[in-house]
Amino acid sequence: MLRRAFQAFVVLLAGALLSPSKALADYTTPHAELVCQKGLSIALVRFTLTVDEDRVAYRRLPAHVDEGLSATRTLGRSNCTMANGWKIRLRDGQEQPFAYGMGYADPPAFFSLWIAQRKILSRKQYKPGYGMDDDPWLIGIVIRPDRLTYCRVAANDDAPDKGAITCRDEPLILARHKVDRIEYGPGPRAPVGTILLAHGTTEPSLCRKFLRLRSKGFEDVSATTNDTANIFGALSNAPGIAEAKIQVAPGVWRKLVRWGGNNHYFDGDVMMLAPLSAQTSKVLKDDMIADATRFPADRLPRGWHVIAGQSPGLYPDVNWRYVHFDTQRIDGWLYLLAQPSNETERPTAILVAPTAQGFRRVCVFQRAEPHF
Repeated sequence: MLRRAFQAFVVLLAGALLSPSKALADYTTPHAELVCQKGLSIALVRFTLTVDEDRVAYRRLPAHVDEGLSATRTLGRSNCTMANGWKIRLRDGQEQPFAYGMGYADPPAFFSLWIAQRKILSRKQYKPGYGMDDDPWLIGIVIRPDRLTYCRVAANDDAPDKGAITCRDEPLILARHKVDRIEYGPGPRAPVGTILLAHGTTEPSLCRKFLRLRSKGFEDVSATTNDTANIFGALSNAPGIAEAKIQVAPGVWRKLVRWGGNNHYFDGDVMMLAPLSAQTSKVLKDDMIADATRFPADRLPRGWHVIAGQSPGLYPDVNWRYVHFDTQRIDGWLYLLAQPSNETERPTAILVAPTAQGFRRVCVFQRAEPHF
């Protein structure tokens, strides 16, 4: 998939742009782990960044701050137990990278922290990103029964590897935090990445067939898959516009038009159904994309229908510029899979069937995500 593949390529280059000392880097990777030692009622959460395939190495903190825990070799743990019986859990992640926008190929990294089954911190940033070069790096948090000690390195070209470390305490009052019933609830949760059918699904058997056809799920797909490339033949005269002849009901044919973009202003697709005789290049004009609220369907000729975000039942709260469409044939009929450009939007994807008058929603998919 070209759009996401290009994003990934840009992300690989981001490490080379972070600082002069990393100018030869192909990619950078943030890391986070937990450290506990037997007999000590103290724990350490630590963070770092590696370049290419460099060994993961964390900075040493002042000994009076962490009682020497930061001298422990890298173990890659995300769960450990303090001597007082508190179980500590860490989960880290990164924001979504984008192939456009200053600094957006270098996303921030964040983490969540649980102590004795209570969520103490949620999605807290430790690595700056998105061009926020003046933000400090969080390189460690020391956990004690009465306090958390945050240790940071000021923004510099070689952070977090170099630079003065400053630490400050914040009180920890465990009783102020409730047990996280999602993280520590009864019964198993669906494994992360599992695709689930969500409320609004109208044809579950067809949706399960779709998932079997997409054995690898639908991560990183849009209107550039092989199936879509086969459906849309030659491009029309207008940039980003392609069209194909499809059957929407027995004996009923329409022209399916895709107007797509992959830039900051228009990172999505507008799908349209038109009469077979429609002359696309005479109807679609660049100024239509400039509409700030929604695609101006009232400016389309009679018999045209829009399938796009910001429509009832199809991401009504997401601007139509930021929903992409992919195609899939099931039992000879064409379906469109809608996915928001912003991966935090929910649901993860919606499958619709084109009809003579627009579309009908068939499947609502939700991917099981990490709990932060």
